[in-house]
Amino acid sequence: MLARLLVWLSHPVPAFEPTSAQLASLSAQLPGCELVAVQTEPEFLQALPQAHAVVVWRFLPEWYARAPQLRHAFTPSAGREPLPADPVGRVERHFGRFHGALMGESLLAMITFMNRRLADALGAQAQRRWDRSPYSRIRRLRGQVVLLVGYGAIGQACARALSSVGLVVHGLRRDVTRPSPGAERVFAAEQLHAALGLADHVVCVLPADTGTDHFLDAAAFTRIKSSACVYNLGRGNAIDLDALCVALSAGQLAGAFLDVVSPEPPAADSPLWTAPNLYLTPHASAISAEYLDLYFEELARELAGLADPIP
Repeated sequence: MLARLLVWLSHPVPAFEPTSAQLASLSAQLPGCELVAVQTEPEFLQALPQAHAVVVWRFLPEWYARAPQLRHAFTPSAGREPLPADPVGRVERHFGRFHGALMGESLLAMITFMNRRLADALGAQAQRRWDRSPYSRIRRLRGQVVLLVGYGAIGQACARALSSVGLVVHGLRRDVTRPSPGAERVFAAEQLHAALGLADHVVCVLPADTGTDHFLDAAAFTRIKSSACVYNLGRGNAIDLDALCVALSAGQLAGAFLDVVSPEPPAADSPLWTAPNLYLTPHASAISAEYLDLYFEELARELAGLADPIP
């Protein structure tokens, strides 16, 4: 077990900043480890030289040199952006892996929203109009195909939520030789266009790494069914947003639900605000009151299992 853990998780989103009760619970799970929690960057930098591990939302490359005892750096984020690599390779980085359960619930809600035409219901309510006619065209979710573009840990967690209501899951990933539990079919990246044509719902859960820029582009949208919807819960760079807006305006797609875009937030004059049948949430698919409870449970297990305890 590490001797001193420095926690700096100040954040404008309340669910991302630990309460005193959450910190006390984490400390209780780490006997023999001194947990030091700070609120500000100056406090963090002052305590950093004595830290054996840190838990942060943000860490600058030059800070590694100020931390001679540091061996492990943790972040709740699933993305690599908040925690750059140690230039000399001394410090091991650890990223959150718990997000999938939360994101799976969000995705299921988005798909249900689109499939049950709840936007029509909200529009009719705003007009004080009682109109049941749109609902006769709804098909139940059971048996519809969801293509998860990016079938790693988060994609597989989403698959569990989707399968629970009878949706058929297809996955697309770079390495099709790896185990892909929960997917009825798995496609390689070069099979994207063939996979798109089979899907009723196309979901991006790709990271923002090399090769994911505009993975879904104008050509891809021509391969998707006109009755299908597109979703993005990964990173905003994966979808060509201009091409998406054009496809929606032309009726090439039934709709889109985006939790992430690029840039964030969209500019005030962005066509994303007004594109037909496009819905936005503000990078919120994993936000939950239980966010840090889940992360701290994962963190405690990981700390307990470290192979290189520091006296």
